[in-house]
Amino acid sequence: MSDDVRVEDATTAEFAARRYLESQHPGKTIQVKFSKIWFVGGKGKDVWEVEGILTMRRAGVMKERKSFRFQIDAETGDVIGFETVRKE
Repeated sequence: MSDDVRVEDATTAEFAARRYLESQHPGKTIQVKFSKIWFVGGKGKDVWEVEGILTMRRAGVMKERKSFRFQIDAETGDVIGFETVRKE
């Protein structure tokens, strides 16, 4: 996001995460389901933690599922941490 837009609610954090995932998989059909979104206030930086499952179509019918976890800077909306794990 990086337009110095403060992320003040879970919906905005969700939007930032979805936008990041779409930028990482251009041209692919993706489905995103969010399971947890919470705010963590800290001494140095406030962040939003976002968890969920990403499903992508590969080779037409095959689907690849990955669980993900984001850390999103509450001040700027930038992704400062990202982790993904393939689900079998």
